[in-house]
Amino acid sequence: MAFALARYDGAMTSSAEVPAGVHRRLAHACLQFIANTADVRILHIKGEALHPDLADGRSAPSDCDVLVDPARVMDYQQALTQLGWELYTRFEYGSIFGHAATHYNPRWGTVDVHRSFPGFDLSPQEVFDQLWDEHSSVELGSVECAVPSLRHQRIVMLAHAARDPFGRGVFDVEASWTTATDEVKQEIDELAESLGARVALAFATDREDRASGLPGEHLWRALSSNANSSEIWRARVKESVRQGPRALLRTLATATHVNPDHLALKLGRKPTRADLRAEQRERVRRGWHAVRAKFKRS
Repeated sequence: MAFALARYDGAMTSSAEVPAGVHRRLAHACLQFIANTADVRILHIKGEALHPDLADGRSAPSDCDVLVDPARVMDYQQALTQLGWELYTRFEYGSIFGHAATHYNPRWGTVDVHRSFPGFDLSPQEVFDQLWDEHSSVELGSVECAVPSLRHQRIVMLAHAARDPFGRGVFDVEASWTTATDEVKQEIDELAESLGARVALAFATDREDRASGLPGEHLWRALSSNANSSEIWRARVKESVRQGPRALLRTLATATHVNPDHLALKLGRKPTRADLRAEQRERVRRGWHAVRAKFKRS
C-alpha cells in the first residue's frame, strides 16, 4: 500500500472527499516510505506529527515538514523527485536561513524538507543526531514514522515560535512553555544550552535579557517582533559586522540573490532577465544603504 501511495500522483477516482487530516497523514506515510526505500533517516516535525500534548487545540497544518539527516538530504530529494515530488523552492530561496526546500506533489501537496532548523547554533548534523538518538515513533497513515522526543519537540516548536510571534507561535509558546512545570522549563533551558538554542528560546519565552550580547541577538530580536524585511536586513548586517569583515561580505553577497519564484508572485508573471537585473540592483541599493546607516550610527 505504501509503495502505491508513494508513486500515486493522479486524481482520486472516488467521489468521496478524504478528510484533510487523513490526507496529510497519508502524505506523511508516503514520505516515510520514500525515506525507508532510500535508507535515509528523517524526523517528522510539526503538524500531524506533533505530540498530543502540544497539538491539542492547535490550528490544522497546511503541509508536511520533515527534518532530514543533513548528510543524506540530497539523496532524499532525489528519491522524492523520482516519485513525482517536484522541487518547488530551493534551499537558498526558502528563507534567510536557507534551511528548507519545498517539494510539491499534485496528489499529496507540499512538504518542507529541512536540512537544518533555525535557532540552533550547533552544526545541522550535531542537532539532527541529538534529536535522532532520542527519537520515538508515531503511526501516520498506517506507517511508523520517526518523530523527536516530546522534550525535543518542545524546543523545536519554541524555536519556530520565535519566528512566528503573532501566528501559531502564540499557541506553541503556551503549549510548550507557559503551561509547563518548572521542572520541564528547566529541562528545556538545559536543552537549549546543549543545542545552541539559547537566543531563540530567550525571545520565544519573553526573556530577552538571556540573549544579551550573544551572537544572533539582533536578528532574533527582529524576527520575534515581526519586523519587516528592511528591518530584518539591517539586523543581519549588525550581526555580520559583529562577526567581522568576511561575515559582512557574505551577508552583502546574499543581498544580490534574487528569488525568481517570489519575484514571479510579486509581478504576477514569469520574470524576464531585465526584471531579475532590476531586482538585483534594488537589492544592492538597499544593502548599501543599510551598511551606511549602520556605520553612521556606530
